[in-house]
Parts: sequence; C-alpha cells; structure tokens
Amino acid sequence: MDFYGLDRSKALTHFDGVALGRADRQTDTVRGWNRLRPENLLDLLDGAATEARRDARTLAALMTRASWRINLQAPSQGKANQLVSNAREVSVSAGGREYRLQLSEGSRLQLERISQAG
Repeated sequence: MDFYGLDRSKALTHFDGVALGRADRQTDTVRGWNRLRPENLLDLLDGAATEARRDARTLAALMTRASWRINLQAPSQGKANQLVSNAREVSVSAGGREYRLQLSEGSRLQLERISQAG
C-alpha cells in the first residue's frame, strides 16, 4: 500500500534493525509503543496528527531512500517516581540523522510530533 505517494514495501526493505515486537500477533492497530514494528511505524507516519503530517511525509520519503532503524528507549531511572504519562517517545535513525517521534498512547498510538535530535 502506498501513502503520501511513497512505496511502503520499498521503505520496509531499507529497515536495518532487529525485528521488534511479535510478528505473529494479528492486531489491526498498534496499541503499545513497546511492540512497535517497522510496518507499525509506517502506519503511524501515515496516520500522523495534522501538525506532524509534513514532517511525517519528509521522514517517510527519507526511509524509502536510505537505511533506517527504530531505537526504543527505556525510561530513565530518574523518572521512576513520576506519574505514568500517555506520552511516549521513539527514536528513529534514518539517513544518518536521528529523529524523535512523540506518540500519545490511548486506545491506539497517535504520532503527535517529529523533531530532529541534536
């Protein structure tokens, strides 16, 4: 399936990380950031919030041209005593750059913002 006029299968061929999550789990939408798989990330880019759509399109185009990787980050120890938040951050390396994807976790994940790290 294409989105933003880009070839989804081509982007998946450039994925350069270990498979994350459970490939055999048949779910229609991603509900947990810790089970994020490459194809789920493409779905999140496709369904990004209005404010993030332009950045999502740019990142998706980069992912079809260069190798990319999902870097899930464990929460830091200093935040262990804080209340649970429904905001999650996933780091994606693509084309030699690092991007931070801010997701909100509700009944399903929603990509809210993309920022370039460092």
